Amino acid sequence: MSTAQLSLQNVTRRYDDHVVLDDVSFSIKPGEKAGIVGDNGAGKTTLLRLIAGQDRPDNGELTVVAPGGSGYLAQSLALPPEATVQAAVDMALADLRELEARMHHAEAGLTGLTGAALTAALDAYAQMVAQYEARAGYEADARVDIALHGLGLPGLARDRTLGTLSGGERSRLALAATLASQPELLLLDEPTNDLDDQAVGWLEAHLRAQRGTVLVVTHDRVFLERVTTTILEVGEGKVTRHGDGYNGYLAAKAAERRRRLQEYADWSAELARNQKLAATNVARLEAIPRKLPAASVPAAVVTGRWSVSAMRRSVSNG
Repeated sequence: MSTAQLSLQNVTRRYDDHVVLDDVSFSIKPGEKAGIVGDNGAGKTTLLRLIAGQDRPDNGELTVVAPGGSGYLAQSLALPPEATVQAAVDMALADLRELEARMHHAEAGLTGLTGAALTAALDAYAQMVAQYEARAGYEADARVDIALHGLGLPGLARDRTLGTLSGGERSRLALAATLASQPELLLLDEPTNDLDDQAVGWLEAHLRAQRGTVLVVTHDRVFLERVTTTILEVGEGKVTRHGDGYNGYLAAKAAERRRRLQEYADWSAELARNQKLAATNVARLEAIPRKLPAASVPAAVVTGRWSVSAMRRSVSNG
């Protein structure tokens, strides 16, 4: 049985008095490719930021199990204009760079060790190398070039400053570097916004071939249909999970619409029946005289002094 890649249990996130996510619970299994959909302002980016560790929930428990690392693509590149392309690449590959630095430090520390100390140091070093190789760390920079080419930015010089790039070029650079980090858990916020059809096609193929878990916020319905296996719908503070990909989500939404339309039709029919019944009762009530003519009512009845003898006289006189 697969362990959940990530899980949320009763997670709530609010900003001031506004509750964005309210008591949200769901889980994602390793290898799932989930599309996050919903109206603008519904909380899609907030959800992704929580999973990426960029934000923290006010309540509840969020667990991410990704020993192979996580990669997060925000909607904007958080670097100043004077930063270089290489700095953007290094930021996206930060965990690989950090692991590489630890390897070099451990390798240098082997000098002069003997016996049990050397054995322990070699074991630790071997574990780091295995982890680095599992992430294909030695090929990471080459993967950046491949991704840049696929996304329409071939031959981008590493010493070029970000201020000389357009907004779309910066977005594609950040996406290429994030993909090149080849993490176990990949989190993408609107990755297709600045891509042409050819680049979107390349991205779709790349993500379909990705062995790890992918969560992507997007409004691109064709992209969702071609890539995702699960849909997380964010709305009114809740997150609803739909299986069977985007087509399964559409089928579920269509069934929900039919159910609501039937409920409305049933309510309308019941309302019409009650209105007809009320109108009939009103008509019956209006047909009943409000009071008898005063001349036909004995005065004794009116005054409350009606006796048996008076009643007999009234009958005999009648």
